Amino acid sequence: MTANGNAGKQQNLSDEVFDARYFKALDRFDISLAPTMWVYDNVRAGSQLLHVGCGAGTLALLKRKGVTITGVDSSREFALAARRNGYDASFQADPGLLPFPGQSFDYVVSFGLLDALAATEEESLLSEMKRVLRTDGVSLHGIECSNAATGTDHRTRFLKVFQHAAIEPRYGFCLSAEDFLDADGRESNLEPDFIEYLRGLSFKERRAFDLAMGYVSSRVSDLGVSMPSNATQFLLKASDAPLGPFHNEHRDRRGLFSFPLTDQSENGWCLDRSSQAVFDDGWFQPVFLPPVVRWLGKHGCIRFQTDEVATITLDLMTQMPDLTGQPLGLEISLNRVKICAFSLYKHGWLQLSMSVPEVLKSKGDYELEFRANRTAQPCQSGGDAQDDRELSVAVCNVEVRGQKSEVRGQKSEVRGQKSDFKLGVLSNR
Repeated sequence: MTANGNAGKQQNLSDEVFDARYFKALDRFDISLAPTMWVYDNVRAGSQLLHVGCGAGTLALLKRKGVTITGVDSSREFALAARRNGYDASFQADPGLLPFPGQSFDYVVSFGLLDALAATEEESLLSEMKRVLRTDGVSLHGIECSNAATGTDHRTRFLKVFQHAAIEPRYGFCLSAEDFLDADGRESNLEPDFIEYLRGLSFKERRAFDLAMGYVSSRVSDLGVSMPSNATQFLLKASDAPLGPFHNEHRDRRGLFSFPLTDQSENGWCLDRSSQAVFDDGWFQPVFLPPVVRWLGKHGCIRFQTDEVATITLDLMTQMPDLTGQPLGLEISLNRVKICAFSLYKHGWLQLSMSVPEVLKSKGDYELEFRANRTAQPCQSGGDAQDDRELSVAVCNVEVRGQKSEVRGQKSEVRGQKSDFKLGVLSNR
């Protein structure tokens, strides 16, 4: 048996970042994270979880609850991506032959893994999942079916293996903008003017749409609203122990708003890997370039609090076209005091170190502001995806250091030559 949990459209590795350190609290409402949030609210803090068909590591957010996450996928590339995204361990293995001793995990989770399996294959896989579950362990699954009756069949097969199983529709009317557009090619009952409207949304407008859909989805769960019986997307929960509430059995979201400063040291701390630094809407969501970066539009701020700042260091790069003839100008200010201004006329990574004026060193509340003089759009090569973001520079390793910290050098230095640009070639705007 070979399968992985990358249901539907996600068949190839993307540049998405699931690492819990980069999570923004507002993203709990992103409809694409709805399955992850269902699991997040159903597992105990500090538990042991196995993600079968782990893909690129979509459950990494559970590190915010101190959950130990192990992933298994038939794809070596996905197993490695899950490890990069923060899983404690990941393995390339056939999900039907899990390489773990019996009773190793409190939870076993899958999404999209059971969708297309024949009855005998599914029962075999469920027996293997039960083997690695502890006596009171719980199995959590997302399943997409061809019709509502198929969902009932899945529950029946679970009951052959587990003493208890519950299944509920997964709000098929709450989809992301991208999912609606994908569905348009399969379903004829979607209103054409609505689909045309979605096609015309900008990147930020699609983001707002997905957050609104996710908010509705979360409220449906919280209020226990009954869903249509003809749904084709289901969530399923099974165990040999009596089941608790289907939603929010172990809900504790404090970790979404505050996460330990895992990247803090005696020399300072890294803003882009800390939940205690706030990147405003001038920044786009983190992507794996590599490394993990945040792209800046034309203007963006990072807000943080610390007792003392003596130096700020960071790495940045651009893929702006025609830098020789039209260098990219960038200004960086701290609490509205300009601390750096320069022009980029070459591609490649730049390591930058900035000294903080004495008057700003002990302010407590800080706002680090970036302002570029122009932007460009990434051009996708191949596929139907449209990326209309306006980008200037990619930034990472934004480190804040106190007076006693070692500085990486007073002068900026270029480290390396032109690097690969995963997003594609940029066009002028």
